[in-house]
Amino acid sequence: MAKPNIFVATLFLLAGASLSAQTLDVDALGSYHPSTIREVFAVSRYVKLDAAQQQALASAFEREDSACVARIKADGGILSVKGSREVQKMHDRAISGVLDREQLEQYYRGVFDKEADAEGIAVANRLQKKYALTDQNWKFIRIAFYKIGLESRVINKIMADQPAKAKKKIEALRSEMLASIEAKGGIRVNPEGTKVTVVKPFDPNALHKE
Repeated sequence: MAKPNIFVATLFLLAGASLSAQTLDVDALGSYHPSTIREVFAVSRYVKLDAAQQQALASAFEREDSACVARIKADGGILSVKGSREVQKMHDRAISGVLDREQLEQYYRGVFDKEADAEGIAVANRLQKKYALTDQNWKFIRIAFYKIGLESRVINKIMADQPAKAKKKIEALRSEMLASIEAKGGIRVNPEGTKVTVVKPFDPNALHKE
């Protein structure tokens, strides 16, 4: 069964992360290697960066590349799992050292958007098939698990050095999103997205605009 577009405003908000990003400042990055410029573009496609930030990011990526090559040489021409993790951490630090908190959140939302969207759709499809849910409840489940998937990934990235606080924040987010499904659709979905309990008959007239 085809699913109509849902919660358009919310999806446009996330799509805006890419639409509001800018192209590269080719003059500011003129002295950098093309591969470095490409890495900067991979960030700026999701978030707007001024010329100084683009240059700072390019310089950080150059240092990262040099360290990566040195690690490969030290390991005899390979990059071990441990080495790969260290390089990834260096890459994350480079980005977090240049972008502010708001920019970081926007960047990671862009990075994880498709993955989270697919996750939300998968949960909604599975539960609709199992419980013969209405298309309206499919929508509520899809957007809730999309938000849970997206924001939890962003939180884990930004708060990687504070796992306990990150876990608490994600739990609060999950509770809020699951409560929204129950309030709008009259069904209760467990945190794992595997079980549905009908709380009250669905009443479309009870919905309010957001």
